[in-house]
Amino acid sequence: MEIMSAQKRSYKDAPKKGDLVIFDFSGNHTAHTHIGLVTEIISSSSFKTIEGNTGNRDYTNGGYVLEQTRYISQVNCFIRPNYEIEKKRTAELIENGALYEKAYKDIAGKSSKRLARLRKGDKVELDSDDGWGWSKVYYGSEKGYIMNRHLNKKGLSSFKTYTLKADAYAQPIINQKIYPSEKLRKGIKYQLICEIESGAYKGRKYIAVDKKRYYL
Repeated sequence: MEIMSAQKRSYKDAPKKGDLVIFDFSGNHTAHTHIGLVTEIISSSSFKTIEGNTGNRDYTNGGYVLEQTRYISQVNCFIRPNYEIEKKRTAELIENGALYEKAYKDIAGKSSKRLARLRKGDKVELDSDDGWGWSKVYYGSEKGYIMNRHLNKKGLSSFKTYTLKADAYAQPIINQKIYPSEKLRKGIKYQLICEIESGAYKGRKYIAVDKKRYYL
């Protein structure tokens, strides 16, 4: 349970189960001398609480955690937390995809192992978005990375688009195979799918130009 925010309420307001109650035992409703958690409403003027540092005067070590009966006359204010159970963020695949060991795809070097094939309609639990078009997810017992473009969740990052600043040679990837280099002209726009971080092709960029894939 996570307290997302809290609203201060007057001592004149009726307490609710789950309220934090700030006490002023002087009866002036101005001081902050003690705190408790409302657990049960008894009447319009009384309620039960759980409190720490409380009990009889002969208790040692600051008292005990005890259930108490308290009265509106003892209250400075109530604080109503916004209790919200964190929901798992799930997403559904809108097309076939795959779960990878790392946040990149390395078809030739195989330095990012494919952990599972996923099909359209499969669901994953989202953990974190890397900001570059990939998310860390859970799929059954597997934990890995998937391209955000496969998912139906709004607000996920997408691949960045760049313009080639000079002519360059890149190796086409066709049907999961790598082919001899061909020239890409200056000014061509490409999407950066990932940058390979380890293995034989470390430092190479896996890019998309229109519907073609290359190692740049």
